Amino acid sequence: MRNLLYTILYTVLLSAVCTSCKKEAAPTASTDTLGYALPQGNNNYDTTILGYYNKYGTYLLYKFTNKDTYWTPTGWKNADSVNKIAGYYATPANPAYISRQLALIKKLWFDYYTDKFLKNFLPAKIMLCSGIDSGYLTFIFTPVTTSVLKTKPVAALYNYDNICVNNAGPAIDTMKTRDSITYMAKVNLVFIQSMTGRNVANPTADFSSTTSYNTAATSQALAYASGILYTYYNGPTAVRDWSMYMQALVSCSETKLNKSTANTDATFVGILNPTKDANGVIRKRYNMVRNYYINNYGVDLQVIGNAADQ
Repeated sequence: MRNLLYTILYTVLLSAVCTSCKKEAAPTASTDTLGYALPQGNNNYDTTILGYYNKYGTYLLYKFTNKDTYWTPTGWKNADSVNKIAGYYATPANPAYISRQLALIKKLWFDYYTDKFLKNFLPAKIMLCSGIDSGYLTFIFTPVTTSVLKTKPVAALYNYDNICVNNAGPAIDTMKTRDSITYMAKVNLVFIQSMTGRNVANPTADFSSTTSYNTAATSQALAYASGILYTYYNGPTAVRDWSMYMQALVSCSETKLNKSTANTDATFVGILNPTKDANGVIRKRYNMVRNYYINNYGVDLQVIGNAADQ
């Protein structure tokens, strides 16, 4: 009996030691829910990618399948020219350009935010791409009316749990200053839009209480007067408006925001000018959103807008 007890005790202790050793020696990072393993290779940039995962919990993938980027619970989002279905095409990164793409992402995206912000708001996956094309349907009218799928290259695109980021290819070598600004503007705007899409950008109680969404505005001018930026006829809510204010902050300079513009104009230009902001409610709500991210995350989103809108 005593020998049996010793055997059991020895087995339990050995199991505990082995488990401890496995935890300490794990060379890769992964999650139970997604199942990806890092590093994906043994290049210098793999160390950078693994570092981002360990810091933010986000996978930067240069090897990915169609399911990894196109699948969503409501259907696949890849464009289909044969069946004329809108969507997008994402081409995985060219390995020769990944180091330069990572440097570009750091400079024009990550460096504008604090680690706390990125850890809280980056998506589960960032797809490193050599090409991203947005596919959209349009019509041709001769000789007969028919729909066709056309594409245009984009710097970044959000889908469900991932953001695709372009320029891991030869085009990165010929980027001019204007190209960098355009790239930076798009990537940061897509990041902010993805936060709303993933339900991680929610309005504060003070923001929600500064206007009423119970009565629909009958014009954009009346919506502006109430502090509502979202399109007046398309079901504005506090959540949608919070997102619009964030988008205005990262995509428009303070000069543009304060420019006098007609109150029928549906862009962000002039939203802080009395012509649009007749009652000062937009400025009040703008300051709420801006100060929330400054005070809670150390990030001034307007700094991004000033850099992106030159």
